[in-house]
Amino acid sequence: MKFSIIVANYNNGKYLPELIASVEKQTYTNWELIIADDCSTDNSIDILQPHLKNPQIKLIQHTKNQGAGTTFKTAMDNSTGDIIGMLGADDALPPDALRVMIDAHITNAKASFIYTAIYLCDQDMNIQSIRSKPLPAQESLINAMTGDSFSTFKRTSYDLTTGFSPKFKRALDQDLWLKLEEVGEVKFVDQPLYYYRNNSNGISQHGNFEKAHLYHIKAIKDAYFRRLNTSIINIDKNRLYHALRYYYYSKVLYHLNKNRCKSIVFLFKNLYYLKSDIKTKLFWSLLLNIIGFKIKIPKLKGGLR
Repeated sequence: MKFSIIVANYNNGKYLPELIASVEKQTYTNWELIIADDCSTDNSIDILQPHLKNPQIKLIQHTKNQGAGTTFKTAMDNSTGDIIGMLGADDALPPDALRVMIDAHITNAKASFIYTAIYLCDQDMNIQSIRSKPLPAQESLINAMTGDSFSTFKRTSYDLTTGFSPKFKRALDQDLWLKLEEVGEVKFVDQPLYYYRNNSNGISQHGNFEKAHLYHIKAIKDAYFRRLNTSIINIDKNRLYHALRYYYYSKVLYHLNKNRCKSIVFLFKNLYYLKSDIKTKLFWSLLLNIIGFKIKIPKLKGGLR
């Protein structure tokens, strides 16, 4: 079986040699490394050029910046492996990662998605701890979403889904996991097989966390409607609507001083799901601010945390 490692890179050039070295040291040798570059403005391409002499490594370059969802899709579309693993451009793998995951997929023929424990590392890739988050028995990722992991899946399962969504700039992996869960079983390997770098410029750091959380809610929302009228475990409607309030009101606040038309659209999208909000102080304070009255807006609370 061939293993494809797919990478979406944007300005992570300084980390790529370590990533490539970790793949080249794999004890399982039937692999390919597909790196899609989303118009990096650093020296990523120059750094990659010497490594492209290895026929197992392939680079695809976007002609314009399109975001993480599209970039992972580009890498996926150019891969040929039976098993696919997602690797962050600033992360790395221990030597036995591919061999263990190939065996896991062979053993679990009905599993569409298999993920692992990880090493949590500092900026310099020194191991700080191990994170292990197995999915509880009889539970779904829609209620117990895992964090970063070595995420692997079968190509045959991926082809049964709509795949990576270009609409997702963040949480694109979580969106895909939920789709994969809908076409097969989810399994967990309780062995750290991934070095996750705590990168200060990473997607989940500082202000980026809130943006990632909003995309996480969108992934849950999309899965909820896909799963209606099926036997697949779904999120409780009240919990979903509570999260949607946070999602849409966050969008209103984001666009409030940038695009009032978008603000009003998101405000009334929320009202579509939560009609009772028309009676709340938060709804009316947001509406009045959109109109032009500068009044205090109550603190927004909620989400899926």
